[in-house]
Amino acid sequence: MFRSTPESFPVPFIEGDIFDPSFLEPTTPSTGSTQARASVPDIRSITSLNPLRGRVSAVFCGAFFHLFPEEDQEKVALALAGLLSPEPGSMVFGVHGGRAEKGFWTPTNSNRRMFCHSPDSWKALWEGIFGEGSIEVKTLLRREIGGDDFFGTFPGNKDPYHVLEWSVTRL
Repeated sequence: MFRSTPESFPVPFIEGDIFDPSFLEPTTPSTGSTQARASVPDIRSITSLNPLRGRVSAVFCGAFFHLFPEEDQEKVALALAGLLSPEPGSMVFGVHGGRAEKGFWTPTNSNRRMFCHSPDSWKALWEGIFGEGSIEVKTLLRREIGGDDFFGTFPGNKDPYHVLEWSVTRL
């Protein structure tokens, strides 16, 4: 798609089920400041994300969390938090469906439902995983482009789609 080659973009894609512990086991985020760097795996040889736990400095999640119900969003957050290095500045960031008050977004005349966090509930979720004072959570709730019908996807919709842009950064 971008005319990438293994030489110009040597990052492999690792496919897996985010809920399968053999791919990514949810674990309490690492708090140690001295991760054993000698045992960092060769990223070209791994088949799951588990060898990367406690070693990743940035994780991007775009249009991902809102695909799951609330309880599964918490499981995903815990799993991704476990990947982060304990170093200050390590972060998880992204964008997904959001609401001013946490709850479901259900477009008018549609049977679709999507659980969306609010800025406050999103912050509480991550502070519950890492502990207050150990991270900085930034959020921005904004109305998504595309109008009330979201580019014609939901004709007659009266509940505009909003997104939550966010970052969770270790202090």
